[in-house]
Amino acid sequence: MPIRPANLATMSATIAGALGGVPAGESRPPKVTLTFESGYQQVIDGGGCRVLTSGEGGVTAIDTESPTKYALFAGTNCQTGRAVASGSGSVRFGDPVLAGAIVLG
Repeated sequence: MPIRPANLATMSATIAGALGGVPAGESRPPKVTLTFESGYQQVIDGGGCRVLTSGEGGVTAIDTESPTKYALFAGTNCQTGRAVASGSGSVRFGDPVLAGAIVLG
């Protein structure tokens, strides 16, 4: 079955999260802090797919202790959701990103 380009980001982020969660050379899982429009901060420890807190607005910033890869998804499921943002390390978004899940790897 061919891989559709629209699904490639989802597959890559899911595989990255499934393969590790702990970057090479580190002894503990990554710690990521997400800041929402409301000012609420959600701390996530470890890799893999995590559901984000709902009702706090869009994600305005991601802060990481180390250059951790991430992908934000429109729905609460990383496997079937659409990736709306991805990258590595800390970031501030100019416009809030409406996301329901994040995968770390």
